[in-house]
Amino acid sequence: MMVVVDVVEGIPLSLVSFPGLFSKKRLDLGTRILLENLVIPEEGTVADVGCGYGPVGIYVAVRNPRLNVYMLDVNPLAVKASQMNVERYGLQGRVKVMKSDLLEKLEGKVRAIYSNPPLSKGVEILERLAEQAASKLDKEGWIQLVLYRGETNALKIFTKYFSRVETVKKVKGYSLVLVVND
Repeated sequence: MMVVVDVVEGIPLSLVSFPGLFSKKRLDLGTRILLENLVIPEEGTVADVGCGYGPVGIYVAVRNPRLNVYMLDVNPLAVKASQMNVERYGLQGRVKVMKSDLLEKLEGKVRAIYSNPPLSKGVEILERLAEQAASKLDKEGWIQLVLYRGETNALKIFTKYFSRVETVKKVKGYSLVLVVND
């Protein structure tokens, strides 16, 4: 076990991580870009898809105490680390960690979806995420994705399901893509 310590936009993060998890020793640049540019709703429910050890879901929950947050990951070790981090921050009442392949286990709809998807698993992960998000995202809701050299595929795929898909920022090979459910 190890602890990832960082500060993003004035919010201190101290998160338990484990060998075998993505970016286990430090916050990766893609996640930092996502966190620094998050559009966070004033209230409602959001989902952190592919949450890993939980930096995005924890950050969102700490930034806005009026939100309910689902943290979803297919990896049992990521689910364990995220659950430990939810407890470290005392967020058990409004943050739920679930083992889920993308949005499969999510019931109901969410206002926003955040993800740093594992493109190493192939472009089909974007296809599945876009298709699932189309039925899980509130009208006027949004998706924020950070992708390392996956922008072209993401724009093409998400445009099949949503009318508004755009790249809002590019930093060192990473693209921040915003999808709005108009």
